Amino acid sequence: MKLSVKINLLFTAIVSGIVLVIAVIIYNISDQNIQKDFRKRLQTRAARTAYQYNLFKNDTTNLLKSLDSTSPAALINKNINIYDKKGNIFYEYHDNGTSLINVDKARFDQLETDSIIFFTYGAKDVCMLKAASDGFPYTVLAAAENAAGQEYISNLKKLFLVYLPVALLFTILAGFLFARSLVKPINQTIRDVQLITSQNLSHRLYAGSKRDEFSQLNGTFNDLLDRLEESFAIQRRFISNASHELSTPLTSVSSQIEVALLHNRSNEEYRRVLVSVLEDIKELHQLTKTLLEIANAGTHGAISLDKVRIDEVLLKAHSETTRQYSGYNVSLEFSELPEDENECLVFGNVHLLQSAFRNIMENGCKYSPDRSVHVQLFFKTDKAEVSFTNKGDIIPEDEMNRFFEPFYRGGNAEGKPGVGLGLTLTKRIINLHKGTLSISSEPGRGTVFTIILPTMLR
Repeated sequence: MKLSVKINLLFTAIVSGIVLVIAVIIYNISDQNIQKDFRKRLQTRAARTAYQYNLFKNDTTNLLKSLDSTSPAALINKNINIYDKKGNIFYEYHDNGTSLINVDKARFDQLETDSIIFFTYGAKDVCMLKAASDGFPYTVLAAAENAAGQEYISNLKKLFLVYLPVALLFTILAGFLFARSLVKPINQTIRDVQLITSQNLSHRLYAGSKRDEFSQLNGTFNDLLDRLEESFAIQRRFISNASHELSTPLTSVSSQIEVALLHNRSNEEYRRVLVSVLEDIKELHQLTKTLLEIANAGTHGAISLDKVRIDEVLLKAHSETTRQYSGYNVSLEFSELPEDENECLVFGNVHLLQSAFRNIMENGCKYSPDRSVHVQLFFKTDKAEVSFTNKGDIIPEDEMNRFFEPFYRGGNAEGKPGVGLGLTLTKRIINLHKGTLSISSEPGRGTVFTIILPTMLR
């Protein structure tokens, strides 16, 4: 069953139920009020009869009959009776066409505890009340048909029977229109999504100008598509560049071997070929290792995270860099360590963070004329900030925006070893740790790489 049909049925059921409940409530309240009003009128007539009986004791029967026969027809088919204390009737009046009402003894017994009672006798409502005159107790009965009230209730029933089906049809139509308007943006989203494929990620869902939940949902999908499109584009560029970079050393190796095998050569010539091949193989090994590290840095579930002291990781990265490259000079400057140890801790992976710091240190020393990098560590309550400053060439703005792309190398990288993956790996590692990595390059200050990581206080 389609969602629009479900919404229509649910809307119709809810509205119809509400209308039906309101109709029943109106009917019951009307019936009760009409009955209550009519019984009050009967009580008033019975009390007036008792008052007249007490007022005109002499010749009461003839006078009361005269008054009852000439009174306005406020009550239809009425009966007026007066009984003595034994239940014997000594005054009786009824309209033409109306028969005498016979009251059983149980009603009189009920009057012993209740001064006034109401009941129905056939189509009539009856009121009986106790009264007394000079110590003489008696009972007054007033009865009549509530013709006007019954007619009103009958008309009310007809009204409900006629208009409830009309209201039901109107509800179904309104529910259809309501469901259609509600499902319309969903159908539009379905059509838009069907146009999106891995080869066509540029299509976007219609978000509209409204700020309702559907627009917010489509806007969220569009943001997701933006990220997916960017990821696919990066992946395609990465695969293309990786294929090219991997094929370069392999081509060099195969070419040197083929040339060496064309003629018999001396041991020294073979040695030079093997040394060159070994260098190409080392470059290929380093490239493959870096590609694997980038893949692992992009997989959250493949690494273990724990509490890490950021200053200790910097010391390890410094020691490893200076040990591997004897000509590099890395100086460390730590601000005053906070008293709360949690301000020095970040939630991360020691080896990945060490790799990220080492990459920036090596890059800074590689491209700096004095082969040196100055590292500073600051603590700012819930953040740890690490800056790497070198005196290398000033980086142009257009190159700075591409520094973290895979295999991209700046204009000053010519003749320098490397494949352009170090900063890409570093960026992914910092993102994995919920941090930020930024670059600034200014004359007189040099190039500064700044890493900000959240501490355990956040």
